[in-house]
Amino acid sequence: MDECARGMSNPTVVLVHGAWHGGWCWERLIPHLVRRGLACRTVELPSVGAKPGEAVGLEADAAAVKATLAEVAGNVILCGHSYGGMVISLAGTGEPKVERLVYVCAYVPESGQSLTDIRGGRRAPWVRKIDGGLTVPDFESAASLFYGDCDPTTQQWAMRQLRPQAGAAFEQPVPAPAWKTLTSTYVVCGHDMAIAPEQQRQLFAPRATQVIELDSAHSPFLSMPHRLAEVIDSRR
Repeated sequence: MDECARGMSNPTVVLVHGAWHGGWCWERLIPHLVRRGLACRTVELPSVGAKPGEAVGLEADAAAVKATLAEVAGNVILCGHSYGGMVISLAGTGEPKVERLVYVCAYVPESGQSLTDIRGGRRAPWVRKIDGGLTVPDFESAASLFYGDCDPTTQQWAMRQLRPQAGAAFEQPVPAPAWKTLTSTYVVCGHDMAIAPEQQRQLFAPRATQVIELDSAHSPFLSMPHRLAEVIDSRR
């Protein structure tokens, strides 16, 4: 976990990556947040890079976020991307430091839902199961699915860093999602090929306090980090 800067009165942004990713995915966004006077922390979710058969999932990922929150002095903006929306929905519940949730083209569960439940019991057709209960994206299509508006060099850089993830992460439910009691922003990504923009607009965005749409694919932290930083800092 990285601490990028310290602010005396501004909140700390805790950044929670999506499936198969890691804290590395935020490295273009962080400098823009720091220039805005925001401290930031990244979290490495233990379900990503899990060993075959290792029993880690959403609950372990949320525990890793909660451990980071415990280390932060002052208030927090909790930001989750894609699967990370499930994580912040679980981790943010009952956390008095969290002043706002930011969902970046993320899953937003109802009470008692898992990610698999949200998807109607089906995994995405481009998710592959491998040995030991692990999952990976289809690497032939992942570049366009995740990084469709990024240049080829960025796509290749990101693809090299993707790691298998424990399938249990997608099966565990969120009993009482944090968005029920906290202010939240939903960031719709209008050209997303991983989570359909219409699903974002119609199903997830109505659960947020504020909705902002970006003209981006699935990873605006890589393709338009300056704009995403503005959104995260939109409280001012």
